[in-house]
Amino acid sequence: MKRTLQLFFTLLFFANINYAGTVTNLTASYRNGQTFLVWNVIPSYTGFYYIYKYDHPITNNNIDSAIYAGKVPYNFSLNYFLDLGTDGGSDANHPHRYLVINRDPLDSLDATKGLFVATCNKQKTVYYVVTSDSIGQGGVKLENRHVSPGANALISGVAEKVEPVKPVLQVDNLPLPEKPSILYDGFAFFGSNVKTQYTPATGNEGCLVYNFGVIPDTFVTTEKKAATFFFFGGGGNAYENSNVKNIDGMYKVSLEDVIPNFNWDEVAGENTKWIGYNENFDVYNADNDTPDPTTGVDKTYTIARVIWTLDWFLEEYKDIIDPSRISVHGSSSGCTGALELAYLYPDRIAACDVVNGKLNAQYLNDDNPQCKWNINGLTRTRAEIFLGSLADNLETDFPKINGSGNYRIWDFTNYNNLLKDNKYNSLPVMYMISGKSDNVTCWEEKISFYKSVNQYKAGGFYFWDLREHKGGNKSIPDIPLDELLRFSTKLSYPAFSNCSVNDDPGDETNPQAPYYDGDTVGSVNGVLNWIDNTIVETPDSWETKVYSNQFTLNDSTLFPLEGLPKYVKADITPRRLQQFVNIADGSIICMENWEDNTLIQSKSFVYHPSANGHGLITFKKAKIRQATEGGNLIKIYKCGQEKSTSAQVIHHAASADEIYPNPTTGQVTIELSMLSDAPVVVKVTSVLGQKMIELNQGTLSEGEHFLNLDLSPLPAGLYVVNVKTGQQINSYKIIKN
Repeated sequence: MKRTLQLFFTLLFFANINYAGTVTNLTASYRNGQTFLVWNVIPSYTGFYYIYKYDHPITNNNIDSAIYAGKVPYNFSLNYFLDLGTDGGSDANHPHRYLVINRDPLDSLDATKGLFVATCNKQKTVYYVVTSDSIGQGGVKLENRHVSPGANALISGVAEKVEPVKPVLQVDNLPLPEKPSILYDGFAFFGSNVKTQYTPATGNEGCLVYNFGVIPDTFVTTEKKAATFFFFGGGGNAYENSNVKNIDGMYKVSLEDVIPNFNWDEVAGENTKWIGYNENFDVYNADNDTPDPTTGVDKTYTIARVIWTLDWFLEEYKDIIDPSRISVHGSSSGCTGALELAYLYPDRIAACDVVNGKLNAQYLNDDNPQCKWNINGLTRTRAEIFLGSLADNLETDFPKINGSGNYRIWDFTNYNNLLKDNKYNSLPVMYMISGKSDNVTCWEEKISFYKSVNQYKAGGFYFWDLREHKGGNKSIPDIPLDELLRFSTKLSYPAFSNCSVNDDPGDETNPQAPYYDGDTVGSVNGVLNWIDNTIVETPDSWETKVYSNQFTLNDSTLFPLEGLPKYVKADITPRRLQQFVNIADGSIICMENWEDNTLIQSKSFVYHPSANGHGLITFKKAKIRQATEGGNLIKIYKCGQEKSTSAQVIHHAASADEIYPNPTTGQVTIELSMLSDAPVVVKVTSVLGQKMIELNQGTLSEGEHFLNLDLSPLPAGLYVVNVKTGQQINSYKIIKN
């Protein structure tokens, strides 16, 4: 009787389930480290398909032992974001873009087919089954786990191997809408939550599609070409956002950061801010009501996918592309992707160009009340659903550049930290433009960052104006894309810092509109540059010609508006040195500044890598003329060994790099470079030799020193400042007003 009642209730339960049916004609094919599962979809079905795998044929008796591989929505065969970009289905000339899963022979899906691409992580034979949703009693959605071998379950297994995954070409020679003469090759990478020795995990789901495009360069040359990777902001897709400028000698790669979540934007989907998301994040169902994650690891899925794309691109085009000439360009949230590659993989990126980026996601309280990254701001609130709150600051899976352990997510998105962690590493040449009226990424956070690039001698060129996030008063022109062709990871360059004509970005306290102060248009180190073909590097020396120049604003005026002084002063640190490395401890380094055939500055010091910023060499306060006057040749070279008495190095004594201000009303600072430890005496005399002031500084150690001198008691006139270091005396004239 008991068994009869049990059977009755079981039959009653299934009688109240509205089976949507089961998929049919499930097939599987293995290619390049992945298994492509294709089936006939259930007509009119709008739910998910669920995929399981097992090392035995799957039946109703053992499906509970099978391993869940993932799910895909009912319309997964449509390449949605490529379809969106190409206006798929809008008319006869714009067909829908369904996924291509093989090119030889061509295998393109249609609306009647379902797809799941499994990334293989073991070498074994695997069986698969595909299930679907059903509606049970009371409208409750249930999974229909019925197995029908030969229909929704494989009868024969798939021999899988762990191999490098390859993207699949979706379209080739597709004209770009804004400039049809430029052709686009579109690829789809089938990513997953499976990590192998060849392929990173790229999401929380078992199968997600990521589009990207390659725009080949048709310029004929025998040399290998450069390439630039483009990261766009929120919304759009790789095809629509492709750069339409034709640059001879440059391939372009258009990347995409979208996930199939339409709860915030029912057309454009959502993006990961080019970072990733928490391991517990629900890709398909997260929305504004989803609580912020408070546990788990924030996975840098998007960064891993971009690096995978770079690796694939360099291998696929190895006969065409020079791997040392890869640059990145980002706008809006795309700046995050570009800056991540620049700061996390500096040895792989030659240059970086970003506009309107977020530089410090830990910055909570911009005075502009419309700032979307402020506490409870729209962008911050959304980001915290993906990554957790600033207070929780969850751990990521990305190792720290220096030290042990992994970064915390909001420490990771503060680029002041990455600059600091890279202070002894050579970074890509950086171009950056920001806007003081930008209420999306906001302004005040930029001020400390612009100081950091000087503090850590990062090099690059940094600008700002009154632009908004989109539009507004754009005074600074975009950096010409062909400028990126100059740079290579195999070519050293001078990193400028502390330029004497840097403009004032203002301070971080501006409670009243317009919520900023300082100069409305300006730059940090933006008036300096160098001539590429003058860089000469040997194991014993490095040199290049540098210059200052005004640059042209969008209204055709020259900036700085007041012009430039005869000399701009700046610190110069050679970066990305290729040969002038591994200098012996105790070597004497000489630095010279030449104007034509005239030596105008020279200094030297004893090189100790542990004391000199892990080997960094900086020519401080180098005087730099304008380009129209010929600029200045900077030479840095080994000129002897410590305690050497050869004539070659006798003249390399301590030197006063700068005595300022001159003229002065009283207080004077003397910057002194010491070759070695020595007693220092400063004596001030009249032009007739009468002693006016004498200061015994005691013994000063090797290195840089700042000496203070007070001339206030002296009457106005011309004086001579004598700086005696050991037995060496250097004399300088100074005017007292």
